[in-house]
Amino acid sequence: MAKNEIRTPFELDLLAKAQALKGTKPPSPWIHETIVPANGVLACGWDPDENIVLISGSGYSVTEPITGRRLTRERDADCTDDSISDDRLTFQLPISKQPIPIFGFEAGDGIHMTTDGWHVEVIYPWWPRATVVLDHLYTTHYEYLKNATAIDVQRLDGVIKCGFSPSGKHLLIMGSGGALIYSRKE
Repeated sequence: MAKNEIRTPFELDLLAKAQALKGTKPPSPWIHETIVPANGVLACGWDPDENIVLISGSGYSVTEPITGRRLTRERDADCTDDSISDDRLTFQLPISKQPIPIFGFEAGDGIHMTTDGWHVEVIYPWWPRATVVLDHLYTTHYEYLKNATAIDVQRLDGVIKCGFSPSGKHLLIMGSGGALIYSRKE
C-alpha cells in the first residue's frame, strides 16, 4: 500500500470490485426496457397507476412504463412549477390535483429497495462518472457487489438518479437527457 494511501485494504478491495463491473442490461426478472427521451429533466415520480411523471423546465409528461406511450404532455412551465411543493418533495398532478412524491436533481430521493430484496444505488467508482448498481440482497451469503449488476447508462447525461416504483415493479433511472425504465415480467 502506498505511503500516502488513506483507504483501508477493505476499501481498496471494494473499489477494485466496483471498477471491475461492466455496464449491461439488468438481470431477470427486469426484462422490459423503455427509453423516454426528454430534455432538461429535473425530477420524476409515479402517478397512482405507476405511470412515470417526468418534470422538466418546460413542463411535464406522464408515460406508461412498459409501452413508453405518452399519456399526457403539458408544456406550461409556469403551471408545472406551481404544481411542485415548496419543499420540492411532491408534485400535484394538475388534472387530478393529487400530490405524488417526486425525486430527482431538484427533489427528494427515490425508493432504493423493494419488499422482495432488490436494491439499486448510484456509486462512483470512476468519479465523476456514475454507475447504477442493481443487486438482490435476499440471497444466501450476500456480499456487497459480489453479484451486483452495473446497468449501462451511457445514453443518460450528467448526474444520475434512480428509484423503484412504489410496488417495486418498475425501476427508473434518470439523467438530464431523459429516463430508462426497466420493468419486471408479469
